[in-house]
Amino acid sequence: MEQNDNGLSTALTRETLDHLPLITFMEKAPLPWALKSHDSRYVYINEAAQDFANIPANFDFEGRLDGEFPTPWAEFAADYQAHDRKAQASPEGAEIITTSFFTRRAVLEPWYCAKFPVYDSQGGVLGTFCYAKRFTFLSLWDFCKQLKPSVISLTPPDDTFNEKELDIIFFAIQKLSAKEIAAALTLSHRTVENRLCTIYSKIGINSLSALIDHCQATGLNHYIPRKRLRQGVNFFW
Repeated sequence: MEQNDNGLSTALTRETLDHLPLITFMEKAPLPWALKSHDSRYVYINEAAQDFANIPANFDFEGRLDGEFPTPWAEFAADYQAHDRKAQASPEGAEIITTSFFTRRAVLEPWYCAKFPVYDSQGGVLGTFCYAKRFTFLSLWDFCKQLKPSVISLTPPDDTFNEKELDIIFFAIQKLSAKEIAAALTLSHRTVENRLCTIYSKIGINSLSALIDHCQATGLNHYIPRKRLRQGVNFFW
């Protein structure tokens, strides 16, 4: 069996797992990963996570609490620490969706974050580790049609429709009635119907099902109007 310079086997076996450093895994991971102590202070943040969280390159994050970061998401520190407590209390961990200005481009978008407890050799909780990825959405309709999960976009795929029409489309493909759309947008029922007619005419269709098909074909079903997306944290418990 091959061995390294320290005399340890280089093969992956049950015995070698104790010698695999977690830090190496996270350093090489393309996904954002982070470690926090039992009192919610950051111990480690990999490069992908620093980019995702848009943490300034010269910021010393070790030992810091969420609220001490010079970032927009720091205002949700209380929610993130509630996430820590929930994860520490459950072997299954805890999940949230957090919406803020993420990545080096500072884009407002939702990200999924799963957090798990870190145990010592006696089973005591030392802290938590977590990873994050862009939130992907799959409706029951998409699942039945065997479509892939999609990442939410704040930019329409083309300029076929204006902003007011995009607002109508967003609600229409959720299968809201014209009256429900009118209530959501504070418009008259007649205005919504007229705009739907204009939308149908632009792409040569005459039904909602055809509009849904068009949106799936062009990627417009991934689009959400910016004003419909709000900063905040959604808990899974």
